[in-house]
Amino acid sequence: MEIVVVRVEDDCRVEESDEKSRAVSSTGNNLVGSLASLSVTNAAECPRGEEFGSGRSSSGGNCSSKEEQAPSVKQNLKDLRSKRDSSRGGGGGGKKDNDTNGYMDGALWGELPEHLHDIILAWLPLPSFFHLRCVCKRWNNIIESRSFLSICSRVPSHGPFFLMFADPFRQKIAAYDPTLHRWHLLPLSFFLSCPFFESFIVLAAAGGLLCVGGAGTQCRSLFVSNPMTRSQRKLPPMIDMKSPYVVGMVMNPQHDSYQILVAQDGEHLMSQVYDSKSNTWKMTHGLEKRVALIAGTAYINGFLYSMTYGATTGVLAYNVEQGQWHEVRVKMPLSLVCPQLLGHRGQLMMVGGVEEFGTLKSVHLWRLEIPGKEWIEVQQMPESLFNKLFKSQGHHFLCVSHGDYICFTDYYSREMLMYDIYRNSWWWLPVCILSEYMEARSALGFSFEPRLDAMV
Repeated sequence: MEIVVVRVEDDCRVEESDEKSRAVSSTGNNLVGSLASLSVTNAAECPRGEEFGSGRSSSGGNCSSKEEQAPSVKQNLKDLRSKRDSSRGGGGGGKKDNDTNGYMDGALWGELPEHLHDIILAWLPLPSFFHLRCVCKRWNNIIESRSFLSICSRVPSHGPFFLMFADPFRQKIAAYDPTLHRWHLLPLSFFLSCPFFESFIVLAAAGGLLCVGGAGTQCRSLFVSNPMTRSQRKLPPMIDMKSPYVVGMVMNPQHDSYQILVAQDGEHLMSQVYDSKSNTWKMTHGLEKRVALIAGTAYINGFLYSMTYGATTGVLAYNVEQGQWHEVRVKMPLSLVCPQLLGHRGQLMMVGGVEEFGTLKSVHLWRLEIPGKEWIEVQQMPESLFNKLFKSQGHHFLCVSHGDYICFTDYYSREMLMYDIYRNSWWWLPVCILSEYMEARSALGFSFEPRLDAMV
């Protein structure tokens, strides 16, 4: 795996990541780093380091809280320390103080039970986890372990990846990690190792899974893929439609199944949905109205929201449980361009630009007030950042969101800007290596939550 780390520009970076997540990651890295050094005797028999995300996964498990794990970990460490001190005559020996000076005693940590290894590995950032897989055979094959994946299902998300660019010539996809503030270059084969077509496009994402489709003669074939485990599923053929369009993908709260919504717009809206539990497609209730859907959806409280354009721009809501479409009657901002819906902490929001005489003048963030059925502006991109991002006037922009984050980029620029809604902070992304090949790269504009326990 080729990982590119570029120095951060300090002028606009306000906050890098949540302090709690950074503390957990730092502790996990130090501890497993020590475990790795204790396993060096096994290095000769383990395979050479693999690229980021190789291997296949199994099923996940039930959920419990982080706090439920802590007492057992603490007690195990206490028992190991007592056993070590007893073997040294009960006094702890001369190296007792070294533990507080950064030295991790091999006699103590070498006896750490394997299930504690698994807990530590599960809490690591994914790049660090995959680097450590070459330590021994067990760690290399651990993503095939049901017990390990059960632990992973109880670990909070490490944060999203923003899939911004693909280079078909170098066979790489550039994914930005806002938590670590770095780019990862992922091989195309991680997303779809399929002989049917040479290229593919990402159509939707949910819960660590991607819905991808092929180009050319197989463009009507859909696959669901987990790039982190390189597992995939080819979906059965859809019910016949003239021009099917993948609207969105929804993972159920238990993370054990998902649905994919496909629609045909035009004179009236028709749709069908795929259910992973039954592995079948079925038609849903349509909408007797002429609509044209805009790419990009937001899932909030059981509804999948999508925008329409044409004679009027508006919002549609699809009730996932009932399989029905509803029109959301709301007054839209004037002179709106590049609108994109997003869900943020249970609220429906929209980001978009405002233009004058065909020229982009500003970028705004709105929140939908349901009682008043109107969009309330909550943020505007600062003028200095706007002028730097959109140096050449008149261009539209690409916007990708996930959780608290929104990423902005101009189709013709190397600059990319990130906004954290919760912390109200802006920063520039480090330059991606694929930006050196502007002619070859293609914009993806998708985000997903990488997880090892997401099952296709």
